[in-house]
Amino acid sequence: MKPATRWILFALSVVALLISSWLTIQKWAGNIDSLAGCGSGSGCSNVLGSKWSMVMGYVPVSVFSCLLYLAMITSLWMREAWVIWLRSLLSWILLVAAIWFIGLQFFILRTVCPYCMAVHGFGVGIAFVALTSRAGGQGAAARYGLSWTLLPAILLVASLALIQFYGPSPDTHRLDKSHLDVFDEVAIPVGDVATITDVHSAGEGRVLSFMRHSKTYRVEPLPHLGRVDATHVLIKYFDYTCEACHEMHEYLDALMLKYPSQLALIVLPVPLERDCNLYMPVGLEDHANACKLARLSLRVWRAQPEAFAEFHQTLFECSKQPYEVAEAAAYSLVDPDKMDAVDASWIESVLQQNIKDYAYLARDTPVMPKLLIKESVLLNGKTKDIDTLNILLEQELKLK
Repeated sequence: MKPATRWILFALSVVALLISSWLTIQKWAGNIDSLAGCGSGSGCSNVLGSKWSMVMGYVPVSVFSCLLYLAMITSLWMREAWVIWLRSLLSWILLVAAIWFIGLQFFILRTVCPYCMAVHGFGVGIAFVALTSRAGGQGAAARYGLSWTLLPAILLVASLALIQFYGPSPDTHRLDKSHLDVFDEVAIPVGDVATITDVHSAGEGRVLSFMRHSKTYRVEPLPHLGRVDATHVLIKYFDYTCEACHEMHEYLDALMLKYPSQLALIVLPVPLERDCNLYMPVGLEDHANACKLARLSLRVWRAQPEAFAEFHQTLFECSKQPYEVAEAAAYSLVDPDKMDAVDASWIESVLQQNIKDYAYLARDTPVMPKLLIKESVLLNGKTKDIDTLNILLEQELKLK
């Protein structure tokens, strides 16, 4: 290998190794939603928080890129004939991996992490330089079959993708306790709908207080699941079109059956759609029909509370179908006259209050759902399984 080629590969590999190592440290430290240059709600947190960012739910995929770049750097100072084959294999792995993970961001996750793209860009550059350079003599190339390194590279990357797909999902939830001190609405812009009094505290019945009594909820007037007199009533902000919210719903539903006298839930829809949510973070993709589904949910609650639990489940199940399917389900459960008589201003005031609350709760991370457990304890995102959530709630609420 020519000295100039070796030093080009060395420089590219070192930079890529540094970025990959930094991403690994940030992933393990839980700082994926506050990376410099990204900000809350950007593609960084969405990509680095997905199941495709981890292997077997525990090892960041960037660890493997670190090993690849380290192996490439080491190979540059080795002169054995078989190193030509190794360098070719590493180059093809970097190229195939770049194609896979870039495609993953654009076509599956539909959001982009700039740091990840930078790593893959360096990988493509390294592969191009290594594969087009004269890495060795004709005899060595024939002996170690450089043309046969593409197939094993494809198989290795495909194996990694299958392990990620079928393996356990990473535990991406985040528990915040310290920063939620006093609910400060002054720091939140009002938007189109201004309310002097927080609609969540309006009405009569049991009152719940959070964050040094700066945020209160009336249980009876708000859509809720479970017993009004349950020992602990949690507050969930969610979106019907959010897959993590659907999974979290299933977990909480099962736990309310397990602890019927101890757990209940106020459910407050927050549509992840800019048509009604003025506080959608930059970088998050609009969820089709999210606003309509949220309004329909509130309408069913207001019209016939006893039908709400069934309809709440139905909305999750048909959220990806045309809106007319959900609307037909609502009118099949509730008397049409009651549905049409619901005060639209109440629906809009509750919806906008939910959205304003989300703007405050999402200051550090936009991940959904958001579950207020007690006082200033907020769970962001879903736990990896129901057992993890069960243990968390047992610890925080002393469930028996």
